[in-house]
Amino acid sequence: MATSTSVEIPAGTWVVDDAHSTAAFEVEHGGLSTFRGTFSPIQAKLTSDGSSAVLEGSVRVGDISVDDDQIRPHLLSPEFFDAERNPQIAFRSTAIEGTPDDLRVTGELSLAGATRTVEATGRLRGPVDFGAAEKISVTLHAAIDRTDYGMDWQMQLPGGGEALGNEVRLNVELELVKS
Repeated sequence: MATSTSVEIPAGTWVVDDAHSTAAFEVEHGGLSTFRGTFSPIQAKLTSDGSSAVLEGSVRVGDISVDDDQIRPHLLSPEFFDAERNPQIAFRSTAIEGTPDDLRVTGELSLAGATRTVEATGRLRGPVDFGAAEKISVTLHAAIDRTDYGMDWQMQLPGGGEALGNEVRLNVELELVKS
């Protein structure tokens, strides 16, 4: 099902350029720093007929990358992503609105066995002619509550406070090639 859009998205099917695309998350750690992770590769496609468009994408949970290899198994466990039962994170838009500089994309985000509606904001750039290829880019930012997806793990710090924030910021930058 295509969704109507108030922003003009160039007609065509646009597929992800892995070398120039990222999917990342960040969450507050202990009230004093930010813990970050990424997923690569990304599967993504934007399909537009000029008046309606659908953005869809996914990553494999097992492709998570974090700076601490000892934390990675915990993130893959049922306390977080539950990778064995839910090996993929997926998104599909239901609305794309706004302007190229004030893009709003609403859609369904599925992760860790739950699906919730998410609204992301960002921008759209292009198309740009690279000679052998025509490209556009979509940059999106959203925030979710990890507990809405069943990621309830928490640890109280000895001096008070919690080890992990509930708000997770998602940052996706897609460079897409017209196919």
